[in-house]
Amino acid sequence: MYLEFLKITQETEEEFRRIAEKLFYEFAIQTKESKFRILELEFYWKSPSHNDESTYMRKYTNPSNGEWFFHYSGVDIALRNDSINGFGGILIRRIQDLKTKQIFNGPQVCAMKLFSGINAFSKDFTTRIIDYKFNDGNIEKTERIGLGKNPKTNNFNKYHYRFIIKNI
Repeated sequence: MYLEFLKITQETEEEFRRIAEKLFYEFAIQTKESKFRILELEFYWKSPSHNDESTYMRKYTNPSNGEWFFHYSGVDIALRNDSINGFGGILIRRIQDLKTKQIFNGPQVCAMKLFSGINAFSKDFTTRIIDYKFNDGNIEKTERIGLGKNPKTNNFNKYHYRFIIKNI
């Protein structure tokens, strides 16, 4: 099953990188109008043993692994592992339209591009992740950006939880 690769168990930078590689090289996001490659993402994960204060609490919804999770900063691919009481998400920060080659930067811009124009009365929700193979691009990892006040109290900001595809 696709969602098994999203299951966080080790809570390490290496595990986040493995998931990022799979999303970068094996999947695209399909909308009604186009297909998009993910070019940049950030991981957010919170559990009793990984207390990342930058991870949004789930106040109004409790998404399962692989579901879209909308929040004030943009849209995530939800992460969840009930066996270790962990939850989080993969924030989509940059995408590229595969047809036009146009790049869209920023989490809110990506959310708007991926989810605008969907008919509110349609029974079909068109934005989904699909199989799509890519063979180019190198992954660079770095610290997350735009965390606001959280870095003052959050020890997890020194880790490289942001991944970017370069040289495409």
